[in-house]
Amino acid sequence: MQLSELQRKNDEFTQITQGMTEGLVLLNEKNVILNINPAALKLFHTTKSCINKDFLTVERSHDVSKAIQNTFLNGHSEIRMEREDKEYQIHINRIESNGVVIGAVVLAFDITEAAFAERNRQEFTANVSHELKTPLQSIMGSAELMENGLVKPEDMTRFVGHIRTEAGRLVILIDDIIRLSRLDEGCDMPFENVDLYEVATDAAVGLADIAAAKDIEITVTGVSVRIKSVRRLLTEIIFNLCDNAVKYNKDGGTVEVSINRQEDHAVISVKDSGIGIPPEH
Repeated sequence: MQLSELQRKNDEFTQITQGMTEGLVLLNEKNVILNINPAALKLFHTTKSCINKDFLTVERSHDVSKAIQNTFLNGHSEIRMEREDKEYQIHINRIESNGVVIGAVVLAFDITEAAFAERNRQEFTANVSHELKTPLQSIMGSAELMENGLVKPEDMTRFVGHIRTEAGRLVILIDDIIRLSRLDEGCDMPFENVDLYEVATDAAVGLADIAAAKDIEITVTGVSVRIKSVRRLLTEIIFNLCDNAVKYNKDGGTVEVSINRQEDHAVISVKDSGIGIPPEH
């Protein structure tokens, strides 16, 4: 009767856990595998034959073994491990019955995408901190010179213009931070059918004065290509590409924007006669 009950519970465990994307392993108090679901079999490169064997025969990682030992002592452990270009968060919890330790459950989550996003966010934060510091120092430097009367009257307009330009950079950076925050929060973005040729033409018109100051010619060629996108974000992407093409160009240079189709894809190309981007970047 007990054997039949155990078999029934084992079948229930299998049915409940076989569709899980998380890896799940049940251990007894001696670190022996009682049951393991398909996701864990794949993660630890083993088969059902590992049941009733010590978990060390499946996973020999010192960190994992140490975490399991710590769980039996303290009740809970968490570690991260990398396996085949993926990153996993391992949660291990002690199981008790009437105050007696009877085993542990090992739960493995694939956090590859979350970890990648976290690293990108940290890199973005570091870059933004640096980018914010640069214009602030420039503004403070110019303001200090003006405050101490070290700027000639005829240079005052230039210094004020410089402060205004740097303040504008700060506003753009802050807008980027706010936009990223909204994207992280999952705010709804208004998708619509957008004509890329029209967006590129608007960007060229918007940069006309800046380009004229450097005697740079901006041309837009190609065909009308409509895609479903967020117009505001798409406009910013194309405008930034064209803006950089003007900024890092030579006087009297050219910027060529082309919009075309390649099979089922829309292709945007921005080519300029400037300094270019080093191959390593």
